[in-house]
Amino acid sequence: MFGRKKKLTDIFQDLPKAPVSVESQPREIRKSGKRAMLIPEGPYTDNPAADLLLANTGKQREIWLDIIFASQLRESKQAQIAKFLQDDYRVQKWWANSIALMYLKWRAQSKSSAADERLLRITSVIPTTSALAYNIFTASTIYGEGFNRFLKLVQDEKIIIGFSNQTRATLIFESASGNCNLLVEHEFLDDTAKRREATKYWQNLIQKIIYQVSR
Repeated sequence: MFGRKKKLTDIFQDLPKAPVSVESQPREIRKSGKRAMLIPEGPYTDNPAADLLLANTGKQREIWLDIIFASQLRESKQAQIAKFLQDDYRVQKWWANSIALMYLKWRAQSKSSAADERLLRITSVIPTTSALAYNIFTASTIYGEGFNRFLKLVQDEKIIIGFSNQTRATLIFESASGNCNLLVEHEFLDDTAKRREATKYWQNLIQKIIYQVSR
């Protein structure tokens, strides 16, 4: 009467069971700070999708460009910019490097169509061929000692110079009927004094070059 009751068996245990589906492994997600960032497959890119960039970093392209532009690393290389984003903004490595590439691509573009009060544009006609004018302006000695970065881009007929006051100038050469049309775009001029100083600097330098090639 008080014996142990028999354990009831599941009446459905003899029925065939459906196979359990095994989901594919989710794409790797790593946490950095308070945000979990989806790591896309493939190498870093200078053109990440806008929706993924916002979802995984919390900021849009223009905001990241402004942040790097306003920092002390705006003239730095990819690795330095990426480290800055990882350390100061807790951006995952893949996204930090892609944002850095995105910024470098934007930085290299001509600002001719931009309406930026910090950008000084000076145009001039050098009475010599574009090739000779380019060779003259690649001589670093003509700029004095106030620059810290000198990059020559032969293919694009463009020279980029970083000055010690954290400003940057892009020189673009274009052939025109035996002469050379020169466009100088001097960036990061934050106040009127810097613009005035840069204007005087370029006018004097260009006049000096014109005098040399006209003799």
